[in-house]
Amino acid sequence: MEDELTTDELAFLARQGLGPDDVFDARWMSQADWFEEIKKAGKQVALGGPCKKQSHRLRSRKGHCVQCNTAKLAYAARHNLEQYLYIAGSLQARLIKVGVCKNLLQRNRQICAERHGGAADWEIIYAVNVARAGEIEDRILDQLSPYSVDEHYWKNGSLQKSIELRRCSISQALAVVHAELEGRPFDPAINWRDKSAYEFVPR
Repeated sequence: MEDELTTDELAFLARQGLGPDDVFDARWMSQADWFEEIKKAGKQVALGGPCKKQSHRLRSRKGHCVQCNTAKLAYAARHNLEQYLYIAGSLQARLIKVGVCKNLLQRNRQICAERHGGAADWEIIYAVNVARAGEIEDRILDQLSPYSVDEHYWKNGSLQKSIELRRCSISQALAVVHAELEGRPFDPAINWRDKSAYEFVPR
């Protein structure tokens, strides 16, 4: 792959702590195909067609130009970190929240303070420490998308739209989480014995 990259591209990758071995050659593939194949290959960056702004060729796993916006690459890196994957519930809002974080106690306080879904009684009911937590979170939220709700929360004085809230039961959320964790090594962190109060809808 090194021979296929320009000097500028190699220098950019080096500044990001990456190299030619982290690049997936997507130049001759449809976007739908390489979106799947880059994940299987475990690569962080794709070599694709030139971007509209400055004709850069290096793309994130989502197809964004990482040379125009290095934040896309930083997000991808965070996406693959080992973190806590958690399920939280609010009795007041009767909602379930799936998310990832580095510190469970801090995160529990934060979602209460920010009043996700208009509620301040959130409790983290279930959590595991697992590699590629952000990627797993995305798949879980996609599978639970039929239960998405249009809710908001406050962050740094501004109203933000939440994409992690679901109007489903804890059992429904756990079933999807357990299916995604199957075959993966993880460390249990929180698992309430009695979750019955959070069975908001029939299974």
